[in-house]
Amino acid sequence: MKRHSRRALLVASLLAALAAPPLSAHNDLPSLGTVAESALPQAEENRIGRDILRSLRGDGDVIDDAEVNAYLADLGGRLAAGAQLPGMRFAFFAVNDRSINAFALPGGVIGVHSGLLLATQSEGELASVLAHEIAHVSQRHLARMQEGEGNRHLLMLAAILAGVLASNASNGDVSAGMVNAGVGLAASRQLAYSRDFEREADRIGMQYLTAAGFDARSMAGFFDRLQQTHRHNDNNAFGFLRTHPLTGERVSEAQNRAQAYPLRMRADSPDFLLMREKLRLATLGAAEAERHYRTALAAGRFLQPGATYYGLARALLQLGRYDEAQQALASAQRQLPPHPALLLLDGDIQRAAANLDGALARYQQALQQFPSNDALWLARIDTLLQARRSAEARQQIELALKRAPDNAALWRLAARSYGEGDALRYHAALGHAFYIEQEFESARIQYQLASRAGGDDFYLRSTVEARLREIDSQHPAKPR
Repeated sequence: MKRHSRRALLVASLLAALAAPPLSAHNDLPSLGTVAESALPQAEENRIGRDILRSLRGDGDVIDDAEVNAYLADLGGRLAAGAQLPGMRFAFFAVNDRSINAFALPGGVIGVHSGLLLATQSEGELASVLAHEIAHVSQRHLARMQEGEGNRHLLMLAAILAGVLASNASNGDVSAGMVNAGVGLAASRQLAYSRDFEREADRIGMQYLTAAGFDARSMAGFFDRLQQTHRHNDNNAFGFLRTHPLTGERVSEAQNRAQAYPLRMRADSPDFLLMREKLRLATLGAAEAERHYRTALAAGRFLQPGATYYGLARALLQLGRYDEAQQALASAQRQLPPHPALLLLDGDIQRAAANLDGALARYQQALQQFPSNDALWLARIDTLLQARRSAEARQQIELALKRAPDNAALWRLAARSYGEGDALRYHAALGHAFYIEQEFESARIQYQLASRAGGDDFYLRSTVEARLREIDSQHPAKPR
């Protein structure tokens, strides 16, 4: 299926999922519980968000990078801690899209366009947008919109969300049409209602921002810069302003509110600086990224020179110019403190140059300094499998899983290490990976295959059967 066709299917599924009544809905509202929970139960929000994220992954929009994922999860987790929602499982992911946007899907699923990170001039600005999106989730804005206006308002929101998700498509008019059609379903009172939510997300989000140690002025400053730039360059890059109505009044409120918080001078973390450049490479492509970095270095226009050299080294690696990549990496290492991303890149260059022993040695040395870094573990294990050292790879997988049992990528590597020669462990490992990603139908299929496979591992079989019973109970198979 072509990509735009898959996206159309996703949009249609999203509209149907949001417009349909919850599975647990009854004619009479329950006498207990919050208004938001009565309108759209949290379980339904979680289901909708999970389904949308699965579709995005299947469409190839989600950037599947262990380092980027870990950074967004860490930053988002620190901000979400201020929401004090122990039962909420937030998921943060990056979307490969040049537009400046972020969005909160139902159930705490928060997406960040790579273009947003490239537009931010500090880590505080990125944190301010994430805090704003977390506030949309914590204040149950989706459920409250449905409670306030019923399916009519929910359809409006569905159309807006669909427009956001469709914005990557080649036909930008399709996305704009979806958003405009969605807004057309609402009266002016409903639009004001949405702006009230935006102001509430600003206010609550600023609390999360400062609780995580960032300066409250980052939010107002970023919003003001976006608005000023948008006035002079009204194009599709500013999706955030279309999906998050930004007025002068709202910017002024954020600026005034920030004055109540103490000024905090906080340096950007190396994680932010390096992952920002990794996403730039994913967004621009290697050739365009190389031109960007050489121009930036020649003109002295960058947030940090070491991060710029790191991005250049990554671009040169993709272009197959390994000696030049090593030289650029050396320049980055002179400008930055020791960091796992730099050590990972060192191993990656050796691996791309077919020096697998050298790559493994560098990954191992890096793990001695950063033993909890997922990306380093994954790279070393993947290289062991590439070198056909499966037994050693399995030993490393067992060690890594003791530290990170919920890492889906590790379970996929485990499946590779077993291969079809050990069907029980192969399918069980894939089932675990899908289960962690909440891809419950795919997990069910893999667990069923594992259950039917040969093998006498009683403990593993018990685990598989228990997972099957849990999935069948909590996530019944959809009728065909």
